[in-house]
Amino acid sequence: METRHIPAPELWAQRIRDDHPNLVSTGCTPDFCQAGRLIHDDEPRVGKNRALHIVEQEAVDFLQILHFEGFYEDGLEFQHRVEEVRQEIRDGAIKKDVKDEVSGNVTNCITIGGDWKQTSSELEFGIRRAWRNSRKCIMRSHCEGLELCDLRDVTSSAEMVAELLKRVTEAFNGGNIIPTAFVFPPRQVDCRGPMFWNHQILQFAGYENADGSILGDPNSVGLTNAILELGWIPPVSRSPWDLLPLVAMAEGERPAFAEIPPNLRTLVDIGHPQYMNQFSKLALKWVSFPALTRLGFDIGGVQYSAAPFMGWFMDAEIGVRNLADSFRYNALPDIVSALGLTNGKLGHGYDTFDDLPEYEKLSLLSKAQAELNYAVSWSFQKARITMVDTLTASMKWCNFDDDFYEKNGYRLPSDPYWIAPPQGSIIPLWHRGGAPNYQPKPMIARHVQDPIKAWGREKYLWSITAKNLAAPVEVQVGPITLPRKNSNTTLVGSDDNGLGSSDQRFPVFETSLQHTSQDGTKTVAIFFCSAGTTAEKLANKLQKWMTLFVENLSYVSCKAVVEPLDSLKVSDLTPDKILLLVVSSTGHGDIPANGLAFEQMCRHLQAQNSASIEPFKFAIFGNGDSRYTSTYNEAAYVINGLMKQVGGLPLMPGIWDGDTAVETLPMRALHSWWEELKPLIAVKPIPPKEDKPAQDAIQQYDDQQESLLATLKDAALVTEAPKTVAKCDGSLLLSLNIHSETYGEMSCIQVLPCNSPTKVERALQALCVGGSDQMNLVLDGEDPTFSTFLTSFVDLELPFLELEWLNSIPLSGQRNLNLESLSHLSVAEVLERIVSTDFVQENSRGYCLPRDICLAMPLLDMKTYSIASSLSYASRGSCHQDLASSPGNHLQIMVKIQENGRFSDTFLNDCAPPRFLKYRIVDSKVGPQLRENYLAPMIVVATGAGFGPVRCLLQWRIATARKAKHSQPVPNKGISLFLGLKECDMDLVEDVINEAESYGILDMIELVMSNPAKRRVYEKLGDYSKHIRGKVVKKKGLVFVCASSAAAEGTKSMFEKVIGSNVDKMLGERYLEDVF
Repeated sequence: METRHIPAPELWAQRIRDDHPNLVSTGCTPDFCQAGRLIHDDEPRVGKNRALHIVEQEAVDFLQILHFEGFYEDGLEFQHRVEEVRQEIRDGAIKKDVKDEVSGNVTNCITIGGDWKQTSSELEFGIRRAWRNSRKCIMRSHCEGLELCDLRDVTSSAEMVAELLKRVTEAFNGGNIIPTAFVFPPRQVDCRGPMFWNHQILQFAGYENADGSILGDPNSVGLTNAILELGWIPPVSRSPWDLLPLVAMAEGERPAFAEIPPNLRTLVDIGHPQYMNQFSKLALKWVSFPALTRLGFDIGGVQYSAAPFMGWFMDAEIGVRNLADSFRYNALPDIVSALGLTNGKLGHGYDTFDDLPEYEKLSLLSKAQAELNYAVSWSFQKARITMVDTLTASMKWCNFDDDFYEKNGYRLPSDPYWIAPPQGSIIPLWHRGGAPNYQPKPMIARHVQDPIKAWGREKYLWSITAKNLAAPVEVQVGPITLPRKNSNTTLVGSDDNGLGSSDQRFPVFETSLQHTSQDGTKTVAIFFCSAGTTAEKLANKLQKWMTLFVENLSYVSCKAVVEPLDSLKVSDLTPDKILLLVVSSTGHGDIPANGLAFEQMCRHLQAQNSASIEPFKFAIFGNGDSRYTSTYNEAAYVINGLMKQVGGLPLMPGIWDGDTAVETLPMRALHSWWEELKPLIAVKPIPPKEDKPAQDAIQQYDDQQESLLATLKDAALVTEAPKTVAKCDGSLLLSLNIHSETYGEMSCIQVLPCNSPTKVERALQALCVGGSDQMNLVLDGEDPTFSTFLTSFVDLELPFLELEWLNSIPLSGQRNLNLESLSHLSVAEVLERIVSTDFVQENSRGYCLPRDICLAMPLLDMKTYSIASSLSYASRGSCHQDLASSPGNHLQIMVKIQENGRFSDTFLNDCAPPRFLKYRIVDSKVGPQLRENYLAPMIVVATGAGFGPVRCLLQWRIATARKAKHSQPVPNKGISLFLGLKECDMDLVEDVINEAESYGILDMIELVMSNPAKRRVYEKLGDYSKHIRGKVVKKKGLVFVCASSAAAEGTKSMFEKVIGSNVDKMLGERYLEDVF
């Protein structure tokens, strides 16, 4: 067993008191320990009056936690919020007798505190922190993903029932359960507060028969009888699996109830793959999800007495407890009988199971329990409903607690009675010691009153009997889908990140290039990245397979251990390494915490444009859940892109998808990946000059034609005013006429910079072929002519991929046509040197040399640019004057001028006006998020041509503001613009900035021109710390960065200094980068 150092209890206690000034009782005293009790006598409850000074102190303590977490811009804002809350509490205070929660003594006629209205962000933080502090819950590692469903405006019993069932349907999400707290109005001073009668939203009835036996759940007998008294009519044919209606009781109102709607009534049939018939006869079932309804939240002195909490089951909750407990459904004896476990044990005086010796019964019950628990897990997986197994939940909790300990020097609160799973010592968590049992606030707490007893006291005030109670509430819940946060993904499997102006080859042709160390040996290293344990399990299994596989390969070795992805260093990125990564996603497709350092390392390498890294090989297995369609294996795709961008060569195209929706531990998918990997790992080193088969090259061009050229449309380059390439090394504003085509706001355009007719004609002459001659590539699609091929398929400005075809040209060596002299020249330049009579003669004898030369040319890359115009803006007559004579829809792009740039220099200078090009519209990485929130308050940082997408955003807002003058006004949520430019680019931005200012769209602008001191625009962020924190923290605004990699990295670093926290953790999807 692992030995761990446990600090002295006094040291832990001091650290805990320092961080948690508001600790409450856990029920134990020096004279009496309640650690072994299910519910402790004096645990804090919601629903009690509290003295004014206690309420005020709890509110201030909570606000201090928020201040520490960066919720308030500075100390002044924090103090203002404190005084505001104190005044609100005092305004609601009254005189009343109050009972001390600890001593039980009653103090007469004291001032008891009021309450205060928490903002949604304060409340969301509170429920998440309360879950983290819940010492009885093993699932707390998901606390930061807890969603708030704010229902504090729902004040009637009928609305409580209807709204909760509607919102629960959304959170159930078709089985992809989203942990959610549904918070109703808090308890008012000296009131009981709103309450739900049910213990769970989905709760089975318990019918007491005349003979004293129970049909259904014995735990529900009292509740069932109470609901029957309300007037509920159960099914005519009663069963053990009848769902009770949901009963709510708002403050000052009588109860209302409603049947569970059909879309939530579907139960999970418990089956077993090895005992299908036996379990079918048992007919066991259970509900799809747990949703506790009698728990409340105690947050900053505010008591939320009705706050149902929904998550997912751990298998043992059902298989070891609910169905198995003798005082619940007591299914184990029936399973023993159904599976024939007593065969061979009865007889010789042992007539029944109950006659057997206790040790025999224990053995049989244990076997039945294990099979039942397995059946539960298997059945939920088959039903595709979220569930976690006990081992995984235990390991997740241990990892979460260990991480907290490393950061804080003490452990999270834990009640061992609840935390240790019911399977006992076979679960490693059972042996884990040293966990302190303390209770901070915010917290989850039970209500001091039983709602049924409370109604028994109140109903006489209404003079109501069961006969004249209100009829059951009718709830209609149709099909609902939960709106998902936008993913940052573009086309799956592509490298296109939709960022600024970038070179992109479509499709990506990946190959297992055999770069090795000098002695030809290769080392395989395996890494994992996961918030849970699945990726690590898969990585360890892969390592075992790999170790056995390489035993007989003298040129391949395997590292002895697997490591977290954060352990991968720059020194591991070498040609003699093969890196195998098993990557899970967390949250909304995010990279897990043990991969964030690796992500930062890759982005740093990109920013440094490091050329020192030689090509290395890698492959990625994605461990995801296909039910989350928009973020399925998103982290794996992001890491795949990062690996390529820092020089990685994929062993196989894309990633290999593992799917936990199909297989809880996707071992079959891992094995399939392994079978594909083995021949790639085992390939012996080959000479780097090994020729690639011509057929492979032909297939690339076939793919190029099918997936790229077939999707392109034609556009005309109308103007490049107000500057030309020769005038400035800044940026160009280009306008394209796309005729009747349209494009979405905040999109990107990909253009194909075809070779000029002049260069194509010279290439045809050098190859001694006609432009209309067919290439004879035997493609699946239309076979291109040499003219088409040289115009749209290949890049004449780059060097040849290989020059071995020179050996086919007679006397080439005598004319100095050798590899050394030509390897650094462009295709066009090389072709100029092969014009010869000898070549013509060879070609006339029937050789396919021209075709082979063409197949050695590099593919033509697409160039991606952010669209710098808004179609809605242009449609209102705001087009440039140069466009007036060019009817049709236009879009504009900002292009950074680069010497010898394939598009900005070569294409624009080679093609005489009017210039025509091929293009297609694609979404940008930030497009979905910006389209959804384009009117939100924003901090925008842009440099150079990165102003392009900002220009589109400003035009879009201007168009919206114009429209608002003639309809309903649009709330002004301003943009704070930080812009870095060269002086020659000013005339590209002045017009739209001036117009945006005239409409009040810009609340501030900071302009930094290129300067000898190299002062960067992002350095200005520090001068506006208060303004920025107020906008992004308090107002929940967006940050939009459009800049080069280096500038984006500097901006992110400066933002973290300004807000005092990790940008990714604090802002998440509200921090958007468009990097070029």
